[in-house]
Amino acid sequence: MKKVAIPEKMQKFYGTGTMLHPDKEMIKEIPAGQVTTIDALCRKLAYDHNTDVTCPMRTNNFIKAVTETYSDGSRSIPFWRVIRKNHQLINSHSTELCAENLKKEGFQVNKNNKGEFEELNVEKRLFTFL
Repeated sequence: MKKVAIPEKMQKFYGTGTMLHPDKEMIKEIPAGQVTTIDALCRKLAYDHNTDVTCPMRTNNFIKAVTETYSDGSRSIPFWRVIRKNHQLINSHSTELCAENLKKEGFQVNKNNKGEFEELNVEKRLFTFL
């Protein structure tokens, strides 16, 4: 985890204060059969580390990196359980693997008309940290 001042160009969105850059350990807390959103993950990280905000763009990019690092079959980091707030899977080289893993956990994952994977009916299975 790295705590930094909110960059000036982002202050119009978040104000002044501190920002956290994410860590993969939080992903391990998401139980099998549930998913969380990037926004929920950001709120939890900011709360736990006493910062004003966790950057959702950096978190999204971080999740992509974790996805590509652990897509070799390792299931130690359940990266597939983090989705975007619109219930779409995070786009990466391993999006199909994420979809397969979610289907194994009982989620209904389909491609939308833009060819992006999205989960259907996840409201009852959303994991919130707080």
